[in-house]
Amino acid sequence: MMLKNIVSRNGITVTFKNLFVIPQSTSISFGTRPFSSSNDSGSSGSSGGSDNKHYFRLPKDASNTTATTSPYPSSSTSAKIEDVVQQNQFIHYIPQAGVITNATAASLSESHDPNKYTSTHHSVLNLSLDQLINMYNTRRHIDLSHVPTLDSQDVFINSELKLSEIKAYGFDYDFTLANYSDQVQHLIYDLSLKYLVEECKYPANLLKLKYDQNFAIRGLHYDMRTGLLMKLDFLNNIQAGAIYYGRRSLTKEEIVTIYGSMQLRKAYCETYLKIMADIFCLPESCLISDITQFLIDNNYQFEPRIIYDDIIKAVKMVHMSGSLHNTIISDLPLYLNKHPLLGDYLLKLKNAGKKLFMLTNNSFYYANCGMKYLLNDQLQGQYTDWTELFDVIITQCDKPSFFGKGRHFRMYDRKSDRYDWREIKEFLPGKVYVGGSLGQFTHLSKWRGRSVMYFGDHLFADLVEPSMIEGWRTGVIIKELETEVEIQNSPKYRENLSQLLEIEEAIRRCQFFTGEKKDAFLESLKQKRYALRLQLKEPFNGSFGSLFRTHTNATMLAHSLQNHADIYTSKIENLITYPLDYTFYTRRNYLAHEFKLN
Repeated sequence: MMLKNIVSRNGITVTFKNLFVIPQSTSISFGTRPFSSSNDSGSSGSSGGSDNKHYFRLPKDASNTTATTSPYPSSSTSAKIEDVVQQNQFIHYIPQAGVITNATAASLSESHDPNKYTSTHHSVLNLSLDQLINMYNTRRHIDLSHVPTLDSQDVFINSELKLSEIKAYGFDYDFTLANYSDQVQHLIYDLSLKYLVEECKYPANLLKLKYDQNFAIRGLHYDMRTGLLMKLDFLNNIQAGAIYYGRRSLTKEEIVTIYGSMQLRKAYCETYLKIMADIFCLPESCLISDITQFLIDNNYQFEPRIIYDDIIKAVKMVHMSGSLHNTIISDLPLYLNKHPLLGDYLLKLKNAGKKLFMLTNNSFYYANCGMKYLLNDQLQGQYTDWTELFDVIITQCDKPSFFGKGRHFRMYDRKSDRYDWREIKEFLPGKVYVGGSLGQFTHLSKWRGRSVMYFGDHLFADLVEPSMIEGWRTGVIIKELETEVEIQNSPKYRENLSQLLEIEEAIRRCQFFTGEKKDAFLESLKQKRYALRLQLKEPFNGSFGSLFRTHTNATMLAHSLQNHADIYTSKIENLITYPLDYTFYTRRNYLAHEFKLN
């Protein structure tokens, strides 16, 4: 009994011209649908009688095979026949390659080689260059309006986290409990310039410089040998267009001339590069670039390492001298963003029997002024002062040294503004402590390992070591996250990203062809790809783009975030919507070779 001449599946129509016998229990697959030799109406027919055979019309040679594909062929949905089918041979479909190849009966039953491929790549089988060009030029724009957007104030998960296991919650102060306005960055920049001019004897004309909040992002690296400020991915690749000498962007050719390639060696990075990891580093990055440009423009000779050391010293002195803190205290509404749900969230934790502690490098005087402003009118009459809400308050702890050897704890008397000299044997309610170490803290509090959750804004100074040493669960507060997510949600960004992915797929296929026409088409695709990459970069930051990714890969900062933070969000209050027995489950992360199911 003959089968039909035409077999159609998934929009693919294949015309068969020769008759071939396939024994029972053998199966072949076209696209994503298998054809089985068992009696199944879905296999396009069956033989009559009891000969237990099924017949398919197969091509005598490749030239006699005609295949009509949908306007959007892909390896996962297109059936391809590329080998001459000889007598007494089977057809075997290799899903990995998306092609149909010959295998003898003996090899199928005994030693079939799953790595047997043709010399033509599966993505361009039965596809000519003209068809590829026509496919690209007539492609349809995908409607993304139905694709759900992300909540910019959500909590994002790197590692499974059971809140029911958390007994103690700890918080840093800066950019965690206290959410600063952008005015703080301007203030740090101006005060640091003043210190450089007055104390380090830099040129007085530097005081004319103004902070540019649109220039830098956190997570940049500064090369103390070359004086370049750059953005790296997690493989130490330099993002083209995101490396600056002063305020001038370097070309790819200049980068290769300096470093030999676009990728830096790990040993070089560890020796010469300094990461600008937290949000306080934004004015530092601007100071480095602006002062470098000033010195270049005015023909000063300088050593990049010295400039870096002086700027870091200036910013540190601005923090330690009291000039920054006193200015902020003088106008708290200008410098602190008050959130109405901060008190509700902390009360939610406290009323559920959770332990709360503060762990900050700031003095108690400074933190107390900010916390009174932020919290004392949100205590709902349950407490008279924010300090009563916390079980342990530790100030001037000198992180990250605190997580290593640290110092001995001292008790601070708020009324007398004096320290106590007695040994600390337990944490008392309502008291304030200074100094200390992670080991002493664990011994005195009895809060251990995965039962402790700590939130901070500086990944390396706040979170890496307690996670690695004591096993604390960690959460990072990233203020810029809301803006980044909102940009990704915008229709224009999604449209540009969709077009970029289409272009990159066409580039991959185009490279399998040869000739001048291929070269011209490939070059036009590359130019469009470059333009779209810029359009995707600029909404985040015109100079460096997103702080989470380069054009393709995760940045060094984002990679470290994945490795050392269990969760991250834009502000601490975002967790208020989650029950305290909630489990954060991670989404499936796909490897490059894995099938992606969306």
